[in-house]
Amino acid sequence: MAVGKEKEKNSSFFRKKFNFFKRLFLTVILILSGGVIFNLDRLDNLGIQLLKYKNFLPAPIIKFLPGGLSEPGSAVPEQEIDGRIIEVYDGDTATLLTQNNKKYKVRFYGIDAPEAAQNFGMVSRDNLRKKILGQDVTLKVVSQDRYGRVVCKVMFRGRYINREMVSEGMAWYYADYAKNEYELSLAQEEARSSAAGLWKNSDPQPPWEWRKAKKKK
Repeated sequence: MAVGKEKEKNSSFFRKKFNFFKRLFLTVILILSGGVIFNLDRLDNLGIQLLKYKNFLPAPIIKFLPGGLSEPGSAVPEQEIDGRIIEVYDGDTATLLTQNNKKYKVRFYGIDAPEAAQNFGMVSRDNLRKKILGQDVTLKVVSQDRYGRVVCKVMFRGRYINREMVSEGMAWYYADYAKNEYELSLAQEEARSSAAGLWKNSDPQPPWEWRKAKKKK
């Protein structure tokens, strides 16, 4: 009986040792993989695509992905910033990384897209991802908001992406924060009249109303 217990104890000990070294080995492999990504693909598609799943990745890997070791950038109105879009969170918010390793959280000026958890939110986000994720863009800074995000007009190959999102029915014209942006106002009227995107619904809920309703709950 004592011999059996001793064997079971030894077996448990070796299982624990094996699992420890297995976890250690996998951690080392992941860290080395992160180093490869950082050195060979810091601003290219593999690292950027992995950022979509960063909530499921170990911390040692995340810091080696694009922007993981960068510093927050600063901006002033009318400044232009060139860089690559490495993350898109929803239809009006993204992250840009510059060549000198500065990172900017970007809020698209004059538009308000459905929140990710809101109806049509994922469609809007995926539309913006297809347009600019992994692409080099130019930010035309308008201001900085209370969350530290740079509020910008986003330009990609001569295209005004803020307007495109509105004209395709992927976002609302946010008149309260951009009263004189007639270009965006016109784009929304065109999208509404042609029932583009979210305007296929006869009475879509604006995201500012959705957020307000969520706060009351």
